[in-house]
Amino acid sequence: MLVVITIITLSGCFEYEDVDFKGVQNFSLADRTKENVLIRLDLKVDNPNTYNITIKPTTLDVFINGKHAGKTKMKDKIVLKKNTTGVYPLYLQAKTQEIMGAMTGSLGSLFSGKVKVGVKGDVKAKVYGVGKKFYLNEEETVSLKGLM
Repeated sequence: MLVVITIITLSGCFEYEDVDFKGVQNFSLADRTKENVLIRLDLKVDNPNTYNITIKPTTLDVFINGKHAGKTKMKDKIVLKKNTTGVYPLYLQAKTQEIMGAMTGSLGSLFSGKVKVGVKGDVKAKVYGVGKKFYLNEEETVSLKGLM
């Protein structure tokens, strides 16, 4: 009963404004093994709220040039600082075969040196112990040189 009263009290004390994803600033290969690849995406995010928001590790779908390249798991939680537009590293681990298969499927990317990378899925956030889920659907054109 105390938990319910606390949640109701806290939810009345703060208003939530949606965070705004401003795009991907960096796309690079952090590590690669025969089985897995670790990709780093630097997301620019605006948190207009007067409190920090913790993004929990979650599973997301990765797309390369519109082609599903597999599912990936966020490596760590991310804390979005209050009243700030910041750049936050997002580490995604995926199967090497799926990512490389999706990339080699587009000759246009090899000639242009650019690739469209998309990340989609439900993201879980927590504020003062209260959870909120929102849908992430971001796609950016990035340089392939970050993968070399």
